[in-house]
Formats: sequence, structure tokens, C-alpha cells
Amino acid sequence: MPNERCRQMEQLSREHDEGMAFADRISELASDGSEESLAEGVRLVQAYYQEELEQHLQHEEQTIFAPIVQFHREHFSLCVRLGTEHGLLRTMATGMRLETAQRDLPAFADILRKHTVAEEEELLPLVESLFTPEQLDAVMHFTPLPGTPHGRGPAN
Repeated sequence: MPNERCRQMEQLSREHDEGMAFADRISELASDGSEESLAEGVRLVQAYYQEELEQHLQHEEQTIFAPIVQFHREHFSLCVRLGTEHGLLRTMATGMRLETAQRDLPAFADILRKHTVAEEEELLPLVESLFTPEQLDAVMHFTPLPGTPHGRGPAN
């Protein structure tokens, strides 16, 4: 995604680029359709969720959604929509299994792509226009909450 971002948003934007590439890889594995490819897709989605996605979702929820809800209520519906998609991505990633991978892998990839585009085109430009320098710095310097696996996500 070639959007120019302020320096505080660069990391999130890079993670979005990586998410789009990941969605493409998952789609390729699903299209192959072999049991080996589907199993690899399931493994990759589960690892991606544990190692990257959950932390990314928390980052956005804690440093972006919370300030928008608190200080810019006129954009509440955007946070609700994107937050609902966060929940769907979590549910799909943690429930991914080989028996339903032929259906679930392309669905996960599609939702991840559409969600990422919405954040890049709607959310991040809004944040750059509304947030104070201190709020932008909080986004840049996010630290996951303690007490979660790898510092990420709810404890399982």
C-alpha cells in the first residue's frame, strides 16, 4: 500500500503491507487445495495470529480505537465496524482447522484484505488528521499489556 504516512503510523502501515502479502500467500495455499497446502495454511494462520496479528489488533484497539471513542465520538461507528472485524479475524484464526480449511482459508484471507484496506484508506488518515502529537507518539510507542502470551492477546 503506497500511502505516505506520518512517522508514527509507519510501523502499522508496514504491518498492513505484511498482512496483505500474508493474505495472498494463504489464498495461494487454499487455491492449491492439496491436503498438504491446506494444512500449511492452517499452521500459518495459527502462527500468524499468535506471533503477529493479536498484538497488531491490540495495538490498534488500545492506541487508536480507545482515543477515538473517548475524544471523537462522531467516528464511533468506524471503531465498532473495525472492532467487529477484529473479533471475526480472531475467531477465524483461533478456530481454523484442516476439516474446514478449504472454505475458511480463502474467507480469512478475504476478510484480512478488506479489513486492511479499510484501515489504510479510512482509519489511518483519520488518525493522522485528528490525533495530537502525544496521541500519535502513543501509537508509535505501543507496548503490549503484560500477562498475555508473548505479551500478546488474551491468555488461552
